[in-house]
Formats: sequence, C-alpha cells, structure tokens
Amino acid sequence: MSADNLFLQSVSITVIGMSVVLLFLCLLVGAMKVLAKTVQMLEIYFPQTVPGTDDSSLIAVAIAAAKRFQGK
Repeated sequence: MSADNLFLQSVSITVIGMSVVLLFLCLLVGAMKVLAKTVQMLEIYFPQTVPGTDDSSLIAVAIAAAKRFQGK
C-alpha cells in the first residue's frame, strides 16, 4: 500500500466517524427538545409543588443557621 492510499483511507475513516458522532448528537438534541415539550405539556396535569415550604419557614431556617454559624 502506498502512503497516499493509507492517507485517503484514514481521512475517509475520520470523516465517517465524525459524521456518525454529529448525527448522534443531532438526534440527542432533537430527543431532548421533544422531551422538554412533553414535560411542559404534562406539567399542566402534574404540577410540581413541595408541600409545607413557604417563604417564612425558609427564612427562619436561614436565620437560625446563620446565628449558629456565627456562634462557633
């Protein structure tokens, strides 16, 4: 095999490999966009709320933690 032939084979393998990776990444981005739209549609039926966490209780916890940290 000549050096030119080996170089052309290596270039073709590189182009094929990079094309496969690019195609996979494009499919992955498309799947993520479809999943994001699906989650937005399902958010109407299944809202994400955390029970018992209002702002006043979080502020009280933050103040207590700050006072305890300053005391040490």
